[in-house]
Amino acid sequence: MKTTVHCGSFESERYWREKDLAALPSIPDLSGMSIVQAMDEMLFVFCGSGDVLLTRYGMNRAQVDYLHSLGYAFTTNFDPMTLKEEGAAQESLNVFELLDRLDPEGPSARLIPGGASLSPFAVLPGTHDALRRYRLLPELPDEQTVRKVNTKSYSIAMRDRLSLPNVGLVVDSVHELLHTGLLLLEKGPFLIKDEYGVSGKGNQLVDSERTLRRIAGYLESGRNKEKRIRFVLELLLDREMDFSCQFHIEQAGAISILSVQQLVNNGFSFGESQSPDKALLDRLERENYCEIMHSIGRNLYEDGYYGDVCVDSMLLRDGSIAPLVEINARKSMSLIKHSVDRYLNREDIHTVLIQVPLVSMGEARYEVLLRHLEQADILFGAGNGEGVIPLTSGTLYPPGKERPSGSKGKLYAALAYRDAAHKQELSVKLDEVLQSSGYTSLRK
Repeated sequence: MKTTVHCGSFESERYWREKDLAALPSIPDLSGMSIVQAMDEMLFVFCGSGDVLLTRYGMNRAQVDYLHSLGYAFTTNFDPMTLKEEGAAQESLNVFELLDRLDPEGPSARLIPGGASLSPFAVLPGTHDALRRYRLLPELPDEQTVRKVNTKSYSIAMRDRLSLPNVGLVVDSVHELLHTGLLLLEKGPFLIKDEYGVSGKGNQLVDSERTLRRIAGYLESGRNKEKRIRFVLELLLDREMDFSCQFHIEQAGAISILSVQQLVNNGFSFGESQSPDKALLDRLERENYCEIMHSIGRNLYEDGYYGDVCVDSMLLRDGSIAPLVEINARKSMSLIKHSVDRYLNREDIHTVLIQVPLVSMGEARYEVLLRHLEQADILFGAGNGEGVIPLTSGTLYPPGKERPSGSKGKLYAALAYRDAAHKQELSVKLDEVLQSSGYTSLRK
């Protein structure tokens, strides 16, 4: 069987973003970026036997040994992908740009067999160069097509193409932003969405004329004065529940619906991904939700895209469904959750994918955390049906210039459980184990 190489950079939207595009005001989070860059470890869930997983920082050996004990038989790099000329510029490169510049005789490059298949998290700048350099297959969609179909303006144009309810408007100047924003404020609060906003970043809630004019002033400041204005404005939907659909478009155009996952978001950011209840699935079937997803897939294919897709949707408090909130033409956290479900393959076991923000106290070691999880009898093993499956090691203590006590990190994990009571028990015990292992959970 042909080897597949899995790799990618999460928050792909930052690499698609054109440099001449004006940005909304935000506070840079350098430690958060290190966590995001270590999330590529989660791609092990897509690995088959003999596949290769390349991660930006290299994986902890204890984590790899643990995953191998669960039956994941992949090969990976333990050392970071590092260029000869190290520096801050290296941190700005995505993993494919790194691959294109790596020493071909280096440890990471030597793991890539010629003629293997590449399964990227998303097609990014540099992906096609990596395909050519390492003689990988298959063909992937054009980078500019991928950029286009991942914009917020493409998503609202798709609503019009499918005659779906559409509250989105595109503005291309500060004057339009002010004029349209003031009209929307007469109906209620609205969102300004960056073309490539992701996971809560790039969305600005506007609930007053003062806020709107402050943002307009920022966009007219020296920082953005020469840049292109393009945002999507949307009235704030009265959300009851977020959910998403994952599907795949084959290169020949066949579309396969893979799963629907319910999301518990923190504000506009990812919180948890869990299996939907029967009432939601029945509701979606009555309203031909899957047919809408097929229609989105057919239009994406007509526009030149094929590969993985995650469509964000909402159930609103008035009982209606907003089937197309955003199109994400890439893999997703919910697709990772779906892959964990496929691995477990147990109808009597539920799963939820969680993230736990935490602070490590200097002496924290991942090996100790795994040992404490096992001693507390909550570490998922190949022989038991319930427990905690840690999905990452590097995100707990992401690399940085300094390693002071109190470093921020995140644990990404899947909980496998039979009922709500055991889910709660796992969650409480996980926080206790984190505490005893040198980490303090920051989740509420």
